[in-house]
Amino acid sequence: MVEFIKRTSLRVKLAAIAVCALLIIILVVILQGDELSPAQALAYTGIKERAVSKAPLYEGEAWKPQAGADGFAEALASDNFALYIQPASTQIALVDKRTGYRWSSNPSEAQLSSETVKGVLLANLKSPFVLTYVRTQGKDQTIREVLNANDPKVQTTLIKTAEGLQVSYVFPEKQLGFTIQYELTSKGLKVRIPTEGIKEDGEYAVFTVDLLPYFGAASSEEDGYIFVPDGPGGLIRFDSERAGVSRGYIHQVYGLELTNTGNWTRSGERRENIAYPVFGMKRGSNAFMAVLTEGGDSANIAAMPPGLKSNMYNVFSNQIYREEYLYRMSRLAAPLKAVQKQRLDTDREVEYRFLNGDDAGYVGMAKAYREYMTETGKLNEPLKPVEHTPLYLKIMGGNYTEAFSKIKYITATTFPQATNIVNGLLEKGVANLKVIYYGWQNQGDYDLYDRFPIEESLGGETAAKAFVSNMTKHGIDVMFEDDFVWIDSDNSDLSGKTNGIRGIDETVFVDEGWFISKPSRTVAMAYQTIEKLKEIGISGILYNWMGEMVFHDYDPSGIETRSDTIAVYDGLLEYTQKTLGTAGVYRGNDYAVGQSDFIANLPHESSYDFMVDETVPFYPIALHGYVSYSFGDGNLRNDVETEFLKAIEYGAVPSFFLTHEDSRKLKYTAASFLFSSQYEKWTDRILKEYEAFDSLAGLYSQTIKNHEKLSENRFATVYEDGTRVIVDYNSKTFVVEKGAGA
Repeated sequence: MVEFIKRTSLRVKLAAIAVCALLIIILVVILQGDELSPAQALAYTGIKERAVSKAPLYEGEAWKPQAGADGFAEALASDNFALYIQPASTQIALVDKRTGYRWSSNPSEAQLSSETVKGVLLANLKSPFVLTYVRTQGKDQTIREVLNANDPKVQTTLIKTAEGLQVSYVFPEKQLGFTIQYELTSKGLKVRIPTEGIKEDGEYAVFTVDLLPYFGAASSEEDGYIFVPDGPGGLIRFDSERAGVSRGYIHQVYGLELTNTGNWTRSGERRENIAYPVFGMKRGSNAFMAVLTEGGDSANIAAMPPGLKSNMYNVFSNQIYREEYLYRMSRLAAPLKAVQKQRLDTDREVEYRFLNGDDAGYVGMAKAYREYMTETGKLNEPLKPVEHTPLYLKIMGGNYTEAFSKIKYITATTFPQATNIVNGLLEKGVANLKVIYYGWQNQGDYDLYDRFPIEESLGGETAAKAFVSNMTKHGIDVMFEDDFVWIDSDNSDLSGKTNGIRGIDETVFVDEGWFISKPSRTVAMAYQTIEKLKEIGISGILYNWMGEMVFHDYDPSGIETRSDTIAVYDGLLEYTQKTLGTAGVYRGNDYAVGQSDFIANLPHESSYDFMVDETVPFYPIALHGYVSYSFGDGNLRNDVETEFLKAIEYGAVPSFFLTHEDSRKLKYTAASFLFSSQYEKWTDRILKEYEAFDSLAGLYSQTIKNHEKLSENRFATVYEDGTRVIVDYNSKTFVVEKGAGA
């Protein structure tokens, strides 16, 4: 009997162990099923690997042009333009047949006669490019030297085909070579450096290439200016007084490569990064707008005043093929400078569009850029007219604070309280509201890898559904804000070693304890979030960082370029629109515009560079009527009236960032930037501003036709139907003059 009991007990124990093991297996399967791999997420969202196409080199016999009396020979011709080349120097000139105006790649002999620079700088002035190279072996790998078309030993080959003109350069002593291709378009000229034409057969490697650095170069006595993409747009006027007092303008498109810089921080304290790869020049009644159509995400835009490298004003693209970075031999050793070994293997292309008459200025340049964006699908369908201007209402649910080694969520606005805020504004006459809800994640942004369930102190999922349902009944769209890019490595279970991007030295990039998620992992996290939020009924997601920051990932398994990052982000934005209805981003770098319904904090201020004389609304002119955008929130401005008028002048929509509780509750949280946000304190200001913005509702879906400075601190913005909005910063007022078509 005792033996039977023992055997029975053993069977029970074994059965219990088996059941426990089965439960563990089931739990593991469930957990694994809940964990979506990046590859699965890309497949589910339909985001395909970026297709890389490389321009082929032209083939055929070498072309031996016969130069005319001026030393130039006609190479290409169309109805509107003709391209000429000087065979010996390979300088080019483009003639605009519509006006007879001639644009030259380099200063004329007459212009050079007054030059004071000598040696290499003078030789650069006579070349259609400046190639900077470095050593790839031995010592002094960071020493940079230059080559140009005037090198006495350069070997040049011209090939002319139906596609265009190709000029190939070989420097035998350095075992380096590269190629430039020129093609005429209906609106101007395309200039390309095909990556297939770059040859690096020895110990030297291409670092950067200045492409047509002196195209259109002008003297300080001329009437005109350079356009640079500083903030919403910046003008550098030709002015003889500037000589010797400026270091020039040279900045990377979309910002510095952050994995290679030690001065980038998540605090956001940085200059106005370039959001659109455009530059231009106005000379009298002629101008050009140039856009970096290929490889622009790995390029600088540069503008130089007289006194630095010449006596001329010039603007150009500086194409980056290798990054310089810091690395450590050991933890104790000081960091050393090094240059990236592997070249960024991408084509580079700049398209010049030529303008004249009334279009020869920053407004005409912005229109030309808008036209380019619509032609290439970077801008989608125009906005639909609205009866009332939309007001974007950002509501902060709350965020976490850490004290005594414990995490506590500080509630600022529950879902029921958010409903009360919205209902209050509706009752007071705000006729068109769009709501963006922040801090909804479990414990706020403490661990953005583990954002569910929805924070219970806000009311949880039940209250979230009720809130969204209530808004839907009023015809109000609700977006949730989220960040799928930065992960706090100290608080998250997500491994940076596996999921974080890497710098050139192949170490995971970490800034103040945060790492950047690989784009494919970003998609996986966003996909799972969209699936859950779709059940709640939200209309979209406002994505943090995706519209304002791109990067390389130097993973040992294969480099992912900035272009690869852009392709994934664009795919995720498009999937969000398709699945939820809308998608939004901050800042609105041009690659994200076509897949975004709303841009928060569009660039509207300059970087206050000494080089830039005047800030103009180039980017707003290009975008208005195609995408809705706001500037700084009305309750968080430094200069309330001036920034309000700037939004009116530049065609922005209003936005406010509110809480139900006093913002002081959030002082020690990550939402401490809300220094004044309590709804009751801002109601009157919201209603006053909304009335002003709503008076412009008829202009919401129109493009901007013109913008002009009427006098000091007084500007006019003109829309499609002829309506003029005149903003006077002296009197702090604006007036609307209805157009004939209004």
